[in-house]
Amino acid sequence: MPPDIPPQAGPAGAPAEARQTALDLLATRPQATLTTLVAGSADDAAAMAGWPYPSLVLVALDGGGRPLLLLSELALHTRNLRQDGRAALLFEDTAGRENPLTGPRLSVMGRAEALAGEAAEAARAVYLDRHPSAALYADFPDFRFWRLEIAQVHLVAGFGRIHWLSAADLMA
Repeated sequence: MPPDIPPQAGPAGAPAEARQTALDLLATRPQATLTTLVAGSADDAAAMAGWPYPSLVLVALDGGGRPLLLLSELALHTRNLRQDGRAALLFEDTAGRENPLTGPRLSVMGRAEALAGEAAEAARAVYLDRHPSAALYADFPDFRFWRLEIAQVHLVAGFGRIHWLSAADLMA
C-alpha cells in the first residue's frame, strides 16, 4: 500500500466565496463521480491495475461534512478501495449551461474507510434521510457504509476561479 500523503496547507485559508461555493456543492449535489485505483486481481480488471476507475455514486454528508457512501462489496470500486483507500469524488453543477466548463466543479480527495458499529448506524440514518430509496438495498449483506476522510479539495468555480482548499477550510 502506498504511503499516506499528508494534506497540503493552502495559503492562509480559502477565500470566503470559494469556501461557500465548495460547501454549496457538497450540500446540494446528491451524487458524485467516485474515482478509485484499479486493484490487481485475477479478473478482467487485472490488466488495468493501478489505473483510475470512475463510477457514479450517491453521497450524503455526516455531521462533520465528510462524504458518506453506501457501496456493495461486489462492485469494482469497493474492491479497489479495499486494496488502496485513496479516492476522489467529483461534484459538479454544470447541467443546463451552454458551456459546462463555466459551472463549478469540486474534486474532493482523501482516504475512504468502511464503517462499522455505531459509526455505520449513524451513517445509515444520515444516508437514508438523504436517499430514502437506498432503504431497498441498504440492509443487503454485501452493502457497507463508507466515509471519505477529506485530505484536500480542488475547486474550479469557473474560468480563472481555481482554489485548493483543505479539510479545515470546509470545517471552519
